[in-house]
Amino acid sequence: MSSTELVKVKNLSARYGKKKILSDISFELKKNEVVGLLGTNGCGKTTLIKSLCKIIPSEGSIVIDGTDVSSWSSKTFAQHCSLVPQKSGIGIDITVLDVVLMGFNPFLSILEKPSKVMISKAEEMLELLGLKNREFDNFLTLSEGQKHLVIIARALVANTNVLFMDEPESSLDFAVRYDMMTTLKKQIVGQDKCALVSLHDINLALHFCDKLILIKDGKISSMVDVVNEDISSIEQELRDIYGSIRLLSTKDEAGKESLIIVKA
Repeated sequence: MSSTELVKVKNLSARYGKKKILSDISFELKKNEVVGLLGTNGCGKTTLIKSLCKIIPSEGSIVIDGTDVSSWSSKTFAQHCSLVPQKSGIGIDITVLDVVLMGFNPFLSILEKPSKVMISKAEEMLELLGLKNREFDNFLTLSEGQKHLVIIARALVANTNVLFMDEPESSLDFAVRYDMMTTLKKQIVGQDKCALVSLHDINLALHFCDKLILIKDGKISSMVDVVNEDISSIEQELRDIYGSIRLLSTKDEAGKESLIIVKA
């Protein structure tokens, strides 16, 4: 791996039972990049993220921070990579703060409690994500969108080099999802970290992601460089996945150019 690469995936395949879902997936994630994972429902995005996180078995090579992850324990993996799953999996009464503090578990010994510094960082992350003064609320009483923000806070507070996110915008209102992605970018860019983010919202991906990995029928259809490719090339690559679409160039209030997708 080069000095800029954090993740290198080569010839990755995965299946559920006898059905192959992913075939021959290869890509790299570099420092300071937010990479979007796009594709229609059932194309294999979630399966890919679960394979990368060793949740389901796979074939092929996954190298993170220069080491093949096949030799890592679950705890070692969690010290290098954080995951935002589609669903929290939490069904017990627990405070919002305690959920976020779970992000530190891979760095604590058995029965070791989070330090005051860790608690302070967890509170700061909740504030960044718009959940100030909610730390002692029961997690189960939150809305689905608020629960998702808490899980994102749990992943970000761990401060790992690699972040995998499976549809983090789900359940979030329009403005909140843009605020969330803004916070994510600040945690990644300039920090020598990287993120692979599965997204349904294509406009969100075009606005915040440096590159896109397009998945079709369990394979990589194309890799898109949002920053450097011309609009016609990006449009053509997206059409292979989404059919008859058009890309338009626009500017935000700060004058930053951005692409938006519309149905042709």
